[in-house]
Amino acid sequence: MPAFPVRPVAAVLLGVGLGVAAVVVAQQEPQSVPEPKVGLAQGEGLQPLLRPNPQAARRCSARLAIRERPTPADPTNYGERRPTDAEGGRVPNQPSVIVLHETVMSLGDTLRFFQTPHPRDADQASYHLLLDRRGMAYRLVPDAKRAFGSGWSAWGDGSIRHRPLSSPLAGGSINNVALHLSLESPADGRGDDDAHSGYSRAQYERLAEHVLIWQLRWGIPMRRITTHEAVDRSHSRRDPRAFRWEKFDRAWWQAASRCGISAEGPYGLDALPQI
Repeated sequence: MPAFPVRPVAAVLLGVGLGVAAVVVAQQEPQSVPEPKVGLAQGEGLQPLLRPNPQAARRCSARLAIRERPTPADPTNYGERRPTDAEGGRVPNQPSVIVLHETVMSLGDTLRFFQTPHPRDADQASYHLLLDRRGMAYRLVPDAKRAFGSGWSAWGDGSIRHRPLSSPLAGGSINNVALHLSLESPADGRGDDDAHSGYSRAQYERLAEHVLIWQLRWGIPMRRITTHEAVDRSHSRRDPRAFRWEKFDRAWWQAASRCGISAEGPYGLDALPQI
């Protein structure tokens, strides 16, 4: 999720010690969406598209032996998924979009940045998950919380403002409904070049598995999996720069097959809304 050209760490990770125990991922049950009062004030296009299937997520997680290393971000670097906007109007606050990033920094520097307190809004950043070059997953922020992965951002025309229009920070964001997953950049990807040598096979395989679990757990179709570059509205984010969708698609199909999930079913590219 870098800003280019290369800037100080806080700017590079607008929007981002190591734990030692690898544990089976904790299952987070989808929470019920608040009952509407007079409809949505913002974010009409950011509502969930599919019904969550937490039971299938648990079965698939066990079959794939999904593991995460707890590496919690400092509480200043994430927040709550808010049910209302700055004026009290109802907005979507359930995960419905998966955004892919890359670190631009080394694994150690990235994790240390997230674990450092950042009282200033401009410095706060985080992902929910981070995959290192070996495919190890680091859990930074719980799914139910709002990670600060995409500052000024939108999904199509959908965005949510949580600041008054009079505020210089009034630009909308999709963080309230986003799940953020980042790939550790290779050594030659820690600059401002247009591309680099790419991500490892292990990263693609683990990425596909974690994305599939998120899809099942929260009801997210393939059409709602995107990149930081695609949702960014600041014209400064280009990550993940060397991402290859064909490699992800192949790895996703393999993971789905192991879990008995049809690639032509509701979680594939041709999914239709079911809510």
